[in-house]
Amino acid sequence: MKRYLYTFIFFLLASRAYSQKVDIPKGANRIEITSTLSDSALVDMIAFRLESAGFFIEQLDKNKGFAMTEYKNMGSEISIRIFVRVEGNKAVFNGQGNAEILGYQYRNTPLLYKGATGGVEKGGFLNMDGVVKKLAKTVGASSIVYLVP
Repeated sequence: MKRYLYTFIFFLLASRAYSQKVDIPKGANRIEITSTLSDSALVDMIAFRLESAGFFIEQLDKNKGFAMTEYKNMGSEISIRIFVRVEGNKAVFNGQGNAEILGYQYRNTPLLYKGATGGVEKGGFLNMDGVVKKLAKTVGASSIVYLVP
C-alpha cells in the first residue's frame, strides 16, 4: 500500500515540476533547448518533428547544423517561418512572421515577445513557442531558455 502511495506522490510531484510555467522575458527573440542528442541527430530529429507538425523544410544543412522552414499558416492571420541553429547539443530557434492585420501587410517580421498578443511579433512568437515546446518533449530536451538580444 505504501509503495502505491509513494508512486502516486512521485508522479504528482514530477508532473507538477514538469508543467510549471516558465515566464517569457519581454523582448525575447530566440528559444534555446538543450538536448542529450548529438548535433547531427538533433538536426535530423528537429527537421523530422517540424515536418510532422506541418512545416515544409526549405533549407537543411546537417554539416552546419541549420534548418529553415517555409511559412506555415498558424490558424490565424499569422504565418510563421522557423530558423534553427544547432551547436554543442543546443538548438536555438528564431523566426519571422507574415500577416495582414487591419489592412496592413507585415512581411518577414522578426518574431519577438513584445507588443500586443494579436500582433505579428508577439502572436508569432507565441505560436513558435508552442511548436518548440511540443518538439522539445520529443527530442529529450532537458531545458528551455528564452534568449533576449
